[in-house]
Amino acid sequence: MLRGRKPADSTANGTASRTASGAAGRMAAAAVATAAAAALLTAAGPAGGAGAAEPADAAEVLGAVESVADIGIGGFGIGGRHRVVWAGAEFAPPGKSTVPAAVTYDRALVPVGARVSVVRYDSRRGMTVALEVRGLPKNRGYGAHVHTEPCGPRPGDSGPHYRNVPVPRGSSAGPRHVNPENEVWLDFTTDEHGEGRALSSHMWRFRAGEARSVVIHEHRTRHEPGRTGDAGRRLACVTLALDPKPGR
Repeated sequence: MLRGRKPADSTANGTASRTASGAAGRMAAAAVATAAAAALLTAAGPAGGAGAAEPADAAEVLGAVESVADIGIGGFGIGGRHRVVWAGAEFAPPGKSTVPAAVTYDRALVPVGARVSVVRYDSRRGMTVALEVRGLPKNRGYGAHVHTEPCGPRPGDSGPHYRNVPVPRGSSAGPRHVNPENEVWLDFTTDEHGEGRALSSHMWRFRAGEARSVVIHEHRTRHEPGRTGDAGRRLACVTLALDPKPGR
């Protein structure tokens, strides 16, 4: 995972450009792991349909992307048609003047030092977002969603859920907008080791500049009428560019 390493990666014309320090061997390993993840996701197709989480092959896919996310923050283009963007970090409390890439607001439920990986994979059919966490309390359910703003010192700084079909200005969000097909839900339940993972696949992609963080919530997302989309308090947040500019 990211351990104090300066994030500095970008992808241009299908070629990874790394400005942070790193051995060529690690770059090669990242390229191989990225290609493996792409092959797995391409073969699997949309994982269980739009908004589906934790399909049968989630562990295999996340195993392939884990070595990529360990390196830090960045991306690779694959064959000009596929793109993988990732972030990996350890949770830390917000500072007085800075906010870490992964911030915890509840140290009991998301301990300092717990680790998170987020990967977005684009294909011709849409996108898949993968989440993996380690070091959380065991056998516990959490909600997780993509949000519109970066993490901040306060839980609410990350803004609302990202929605493919936005809520019209002046209107309130209804069932058409708050659902796992229109949003990106990444709910998970930790195992006996405190690890959890989820995948969410969609036939659409993020709009540029509007998907900027993943927030972990207090409980799994509710589906019942009148409570749909509610996952309780915001426990932690990881900032990342899920929607890089074209050519990056």
